[in-house]
Amino acid sequence: MTKVIIVGHAGYGTAMKRNINMLVGETPDFIFVNFNEQDDLELLRSRLNKALKKTRGCDVLFACDLSGGSPFREAALICSEHENYAVVAGLNTSAYTDMVYSLDLSPLELAKQAVEVVHSSVIIYSAGQS
Repeated sequence: MTKVIIVGHAGYGTAMKRNINMLVGETPDFIFVNFNEQDDLELLRSRLNKALKKTRGCDVLFACDLSGGSPFREAALICSEHENYAVVAGLNTSAYTDMVYSLDLSPLELAKQAVEVVHSSVIIYSAGQS
C-alpha cells in the first residue's frame, strides 16, 4: 500500500485536501502538508517527519506542487534514502482523484500513472478558434 503526502507552498496542502475530499470523500491514505510564507526549512522538515510517522510500514509517494521548490527538494532528499519512496510534481485534481483508487501500486507506478492522467486531462477550449 502506498501513502501519499501532498506538500506545497502556502496553503496548497490544505486546499488540495478540501478539493479532493469534496470530490471523493475522506482520503485516509493521503497526508497534507503546507509550507507557508513565514516557515523555514527546519519547520518544513519537521512537518514532513511528522507526516512520515503516519506512513510506517508503507511505501510513500510525495506529490509536490512544483518541481525545484523547497517542498520538492526536501521530499527528494528523503526519497534518496528510501527505495520504496518516490516524488512527483505538478499534478492536478484529476490525477489526485484517480490516485485514490490506485494506492495498491508502488510509488513509482502511481507517479507514472498520475502523470499520464495529467497529460490526458489537460485541454484547451476557445470559442474563437477551431
